[in-house]
Amino acid sequence: MSLQPTPAPHLDQRTLRDAFGAFPSGVVAVAASVKGQLTGIAASSFTSVSIDPPLVSFSIATSSSTWPALREAGHLGISVLADHHDAVCRQLAGPREQRFDGLPFKVTGNGAVLLDEAVATYDCSIHEEVVAGDHVIVLLEVHEVGAGDGEHPLVFHRSAFAKLHRDDLDPSRLDGRINGAEVDRGEAEHDEAKRDEHAA
Repeated sequence: MSLQPTPAPHLDQRTLRDAFGAFPSGVVAVAASVKGQLTGIAASSFTSVSIDPPLVSFSIATSSSTWPALREAGHLGISVLADHHDAVCRQLAGPREQRFDGLPFKVTGNGAVLLDEAVATYDCSIHEEVVAGDHVIVLLEVHEVGAGDGEHPLVFHRSAFAKLHRDDLDPSRLDGRINGAEVDRGEAEHDEAKRDEHAA
């Protein structure tokens, strides 16, 4: 006798959205010049994926009218928005023809659009697209990275913007593992650890 799987209970979409929104994230601009036309979106689903090979990802709704055009770009620019970029994010989420009005940015030779004053920037190309329900997970191969003048990232939480506050937190780096891998302790500590290994 084979056991039939128990159907999962139906999830209320509003409750699920609220639960997803409880998890804070950063916000990025995904942008490129496609056939001479500036095209871009704001995304709160950006995440690092792999160091070797260098991969990052974000997800985009299958209903997006911008992604079909943006995915035609040879390279995509990812700009991690700084905590003073709340108005920039609202603009990137607005009417398509006004998304880059007045914004300081540069276009690389590959057509990636990178915003000034970002916390970090990535020049990427599409590695793979995975359809996942009502979204597409876009894996990007990173070709170049850079940093702007922004120091702290913009935070998106419960459909609103926030800033990082660390006043009551232990300022030291995490010494251990997260995501199953050793936490990067920084270049100085890495060099010190290497010297200790050679001295042993």
